[in-house]
Amino acid sequence: MKVSRKRILGAAAGAFASVAILRYRGDAAEFSYKLANDTVPTHPLNVSTAAAVKRIQDASGGQLEIHVFQNASLGSDPQLLSQVRSGAVEFIEVGNDILGAIVPAAALGTMPFAFNSYQQMESATGGAYGTYVVGLAEKAGIRKFPNAFYAGLFQTQSRLGPINTPTDLKGLKIRVPPGPLAIAMFKAFDASPTPVSLAEVYTSLQTHLVDALTVPLPVFEKFKFYEQVKYCSLTSHSYVNYLLLGNLAAWQRLPKKLQELVDREFAQAANEATLSMADQEQNLETTLRGQGMTFNAPALEPFRQVIRSAGLYAQWRQQYDPAAFDLLQKAVGKLA
Repeated sequence: MKVSRKRILGAAAGAFASVAILRYRGDAAEFSYKLANDTVPTHPLNVSTAAAVKRIQDASGGQLEIHVFQNASLGSDPQLLSQVRSGAVEFIEVGNDILGAIVPAAALGTMPFAFNSYQQMESATGGAYGTYVVGLAEKAGIRKFPNAFYAGLFQTQSRLGPINTPTDLKGLKIRVPPGPLAIAMFKAFDASPTPVSLAEVYTSLQTHLVDALTVPLPVFEKFKFYEQVKYCSLTSHSYVNYLLLGNLAAWQRLPKKLQELVDREFAQAANEATLSMADQEQNLETTLRGQGMTFNAPALEPFRQVIRSAGLYAQWRQQYDPAAFDLLQKAVGKLA
């Protein structure tokens, strides 16, 4: 997966060359908001988010402060989604598959074996399909920010041995994200998919609640899952973005200048995190081999054929939103 450094940095330079300093007088912030996610402080998402939050507070003269709660400290992804809808937290960063719980069309952005490259996925989610999802999110009381944080390409890791063919997945107790497409995909392979939040995966491996997992390599490394699992199969089955979502009412309370500031700074953060994630993803196989990992690259067409033969693409079209599915197909080609 290649993400152009020149493209990202060039866009950032043009969009963020100058940020006006807003004037605000007062001892306490006029707006004190919370932002929550499920990943560790060293993840590119959190590194860039922390920098953006500081820039926002400084540039607003203290008028807006955003407190970041990492590593699922305020709850699992589904819980965070409920909290942002209720206004208990003002912002969250979750995968587009998680947003699919209330905006089904959003889950289609993580459809297994649908995209040939990150650029194709980015083009689809930033085009007509993405615009369609934004409108549906607002109807649900959520503001979906335009820029996404690239969160990686999902691989399959197991402590029991490499995955060379779809039959190797049969009966495997595998941790999946709490999103419906991943569960359906692994059920099609006759595996035993178990949704577990990232913060609980290490313990779940220790207790053998699961014997395998599917996460991008940077996540695998940062959570030290290599201490429990030694085989990684490069199935490259699904791309995922972290989306910045806001409670729509809380967003609308912000003055326009603050809204523009937040949009600018988080757009820059998303670009920075995407570049960092892509760089790490390209280099981590060597690092993880040094941690004792064994890698294999199975042929992917047999896995893709299982999805087609199970009729999952057609089912997902009807289940999640035929209009959204058709918009997505215009970007990636015919799936069902």
